[in-house]
Amino acid sequence: MGVTCAAMILALAEGLSPAGGPKRAARLAGGLLLLLAVVKPLLELDGSALTRAMTEYRMDAEWSAREMEEENKTLMMDIIEAQSAAYIQDKAAALGIDCQVQVEADEAAEYPVPKIVTITGNLTREEKEKLTKQIETDFAIPADRQYYESGGTE
Repeated sequence: MGVTCAAMILALAEGLSPAGGPKRAARLAGGLLLLLAVVKPLLELDGSALTRAMTEYRMDAEWSAREMEEENKTLMMDIIEAQSAAYIQDKAAALGIDCQVQVEADEAAEYPVPKIVTITGNLTREEKEKLTKQIETDFAIPADRQYYESGGTE
């Protein structure tokens, strides 16, 4: 508001001043008045309030970044679980096995990796052995973390 008022006063003074020396003096005085109008609010700034506001902003930004990182990890884990289950189900179908697959990723790892596999279906012992070997080969998930449940496929 002060800058706008100073600019209006400067324009009025310049318009009313006669040409020559008085006009140059009016421009100089108006320029100084405009400079004062710009600098005065900066001199009145409360440094502690500004520091406090910047600290709060930084803390909010850090919290948002952490929250975003957690959300990204959750989304990545969901994608890895879904893609791994689809891959294993395709491999099972290629082996002639009809089943449903669920994969759980390791949440504690820095990067989510498949940890546990649950296969639901009516599989013979030979089919279980084939699929177990395939999962061990492709995902390095040992047999003790592969669970087979009886039941019809959906």
